[in-house]
Amino acid sequence: MMKTTRDIRWRCNGRCAGWLALLLALLAGGAMAQPTVVIIPVQGEIEEGLTYVVRRGIREAERSQAAYLILQMDTYGGKVKAAEDIMQALSRCSVPTVTFVDTKAISAGALIAAATRQIVMAPQSQIGDAKLMEMSPLPLLGGAKEIDAGVKEKVYSAVRAIVRSACERNGHDYRLFEAMMDEQAGHTNIVTPGKLLTLTAREAVSNGLAVAHAGTLPDVLALLGVKDARVERVTPKSRENVARFLTGSVMSGLLLLLGLGGLFIELRTPGFGIPGIIGIVCLALFFWGYTIAGQSGWFEIALFLVGVILLMIEIFLIPGFGLTGVSGIICIVVALLFAMLDWQPGHGLPGTEQLFRPVAVVAAGIIGSLVALALVAKVMPHTPGVSRMFLAMTMNKKNGYDPSGLSVTGAALLGQTGIARTDLRPAGKVTIDGKLLDVITEGGYIECGARVRVISTDSNRIIVDAADAAT
Repeated sequence: MMKTTRDIRWRCNGRCAGWLALLLALLAGGAMAQPTVVIIPVQGEIEEGLTYVVRRGIREAERSQAAYLILQMDTYGGKVKAAEDIMQALSRCSVPTVTFVDTKAISAGALIAAATRQIVMAPQSQIGDAKLMEMSPLPLLGGAKEIDAGVKEKVYSAVRAIVRSACERNGHDYRLFEAMMDEQAGHTNIVTPGKLLTLTAREAVSNGLAVAHAGTLPDVLALLGVKDARVERVTPKSRENVARFLTGSVMSGLLLLLGLGGLFIELRTPGFGIPGIIGIVCLALFFWGYTIAGQSGWFEIALFLVGVILLMIEIFLIPGFGLTGVSGIICIVVALLFAMLDWQPGHGLPGTEQLFRPVAVVAAGIIGSLVALALVAKVMPHTPGVSRMFLAMTMNKKNGYDPSGLSVTGAALLGQTGIARTDLRPAGKVTIDGKLLDVITEGGYIECGARVRVISTDSNRIIVDAADAAT
């Protein structure tokens, strides 16, 4: 029987389909022969900016269906809140997770390691010393200190639950991590109660915390059975590096100190100058760092801008300082508080535990700013900007002050006229008889350049009014 054209076409199509299937199988086999491993460096201080990097690394590992996600760790620790966020992200990761401690996993680093399924230790590496400490958010207010006894158990209880949950999920011995966090827990094999637990690489393996030793990352891959894997290293992007820098403990505290200090100077002095510009720029950088780190969104940005606009209206358009300025300050402070929270509108108000650290940071910023300004005013009273906040001349007997209440200098000034060198809102500076003096009005607003007349003196105050109103 002769073969028809249809039979020949069918056989050709079937043969091509077979070759195509074989080619796809070979490609799939080749892909399976070279799995992917994603590496996330966890180095330096653990802060909010690192959380953003870890979340991106988890997304990349899940998207590429990686065989493992490895945290390459070398850290002395950092912020507990950032560590908790990283642990929560790791708990939801569908890719097997591993911590490779190539140098040290101290404090918050040890807690993060508990959230991974396996821990591998490099020789001479350490893990432990995870006691919770209260860190001052401002560099001028000291370093680490013991948590207040009134809130210690409340803070520890929440962290213990997170670590215990991680240990249950990954098969780690929770008693080891408890001894790292609390010196009273102890561990009979290594330390006695009263000392915090820190394990060497050998001790971590012998106590079942780490699965093995590995000197280098290729050794870790060989240990996991993926020595020929394609390695993807999550390199922090420029904006993530900026976020890590701005949200670090020292830098965020310094920005808050300078930002609030600049605003305080502007609120106490007439006009608007360099201190106000520095203050707004520092607060904007502080706020921007947390925004890049993913802690805040459009709500906090809008609230911060509204606060700045209200403050500018008060400074430039409205004499004195009233409701508009107060509202602007409230908006800025609330925006800074919520920028440090992992919170979004529509999810209810944040709880007391969430607000504790942000409120403490802002409160410490306010106190630190006032203390710093007082110190600068005492040490360098003639510093530009600071000298505008305080009276430049004290009225003592040498300068003509009579303890009976009569100021010789003040009496000589009565009725004299001068020129306002700054806006008087109501305080400011005027020039009288060639001398620059600090004065105050009776509550009225006088523009810079207007003629004024001294209408009275009260102790160490010189009270003026507009020259035409005083005549």
